[in-house]
Amino acid sequence: MEKEPKDKGDQYLIYTDILAIFKLASDIQWKEVRQNSVYRILYLSSVLYSFRHPEKSNPFSIYKFTVDTTGPYDSNISKAFDFLIKDEYIKRTTGDDVFAIGKNSSNDVFKIEIGQERYEWLKQVMYILGIYGENKIYDFIFRDPQYQTTIKSNTQQGLNTDINNETIKTLKNFQEAFEETLKDQKEKLSPQTYLELYFEYIFSKILKRED
Repeated sequence: MEKEPKDKGDQYLIYTDILAIFKLASDIQWKEVRQNSVYRILYLSSVLYSFRHPEKSNPFSIYKFTVDTTGPYDSNISKAFDFLIKDEYIKRTTGDDVFAIGKNSSNDVFKIEIGQERYEWLKQVMYILGIYGENKIYDFIFRDPQYQTTIKSNTQQGLNTDINNETIKTLKNFQEAFEETLKDQKEKLSPQTYLELYFEYIFSKILKRED
């Protein structure tokens, strides 16, 4: 069973995370975003955070994702969508699952209220995904190590997004293997660069139709 947010502050963060995604989507020329894509973007933001910021607690741990037929799911995100639609922060466009920024959204809520650091992390994730397009997000999710581990376990447990999740372990192994080839140059690469290289690697598997 999924947990409710601990307090209204957590629910407010969910609202602003969603609105930030729509703002960032507009910045990368995605005029519309599917609701399922928002679940997937927030899952990737959660599961990858501790690789990029291992010294910090994960601010996206407010999300409690389970595996649904369409990918990661959190009922609190669904409830947030209902609220944001009702108050016209977002609006339906070409279908029941497709949305765009509504008439009540303003730039202030996207960056100031969400917090600069949280916003910048969402921006990094969105800009990486923007290279490949919204239609490829599910392919990245399907090949996500933690997502695959949870599916194969065939249990009702949620998706683990803490610092010991399978995705972080895979990224660390990827980094170590890459550093072996770099030798003395390894200090020149940042965690963000490794993250981008990892997405390139996964995308190559998508093109080859490999798991």
